[in-house]
Amino acid sequence: MLSPAEIAANPIGTELIYEDERIRVWRIDLEPGGIAEFHTHELDYTTVVVEGDVVERPNADGTTDRITVRPGQLMRWYDGTQRHGLKNAGTKPFRNVIVEIKAVPANFSSVAPSLS
Repeated sequence: MLSPAEIAANPIGTELIYEDERIRVWRIDLEPGGIAEFHTHELDYTTVVVEGDVVERPNADGTTDRITVRPGQLMRWYDGTQRHGLKNAGTKPFRNVIVEIKAVPANFSSVAPSLS
């Protein structure tokens, strides 16, 4: 289980809402203009958009992806970059849920990123 120091050092979401021996579930809640700090994905994960319209994802390589989102939209780990932040660039609150699978590392070198 992650300690508070580990969560602070690599904040995958704005809040860790569940963890057991197999998964971690995070939530991201960002008001318009809100920012989630840079973090590094080490595990396979899936995100589900709950609410929002537009986000920007600044990546570790200096690029920024602008993504239109809608409730129910799914994103898999290979749809992004391993290290990135997130900004709510829209007019609505942005909320999503991230589910990490602990036993499966996210191997970013094996799949070319694509945006959904």
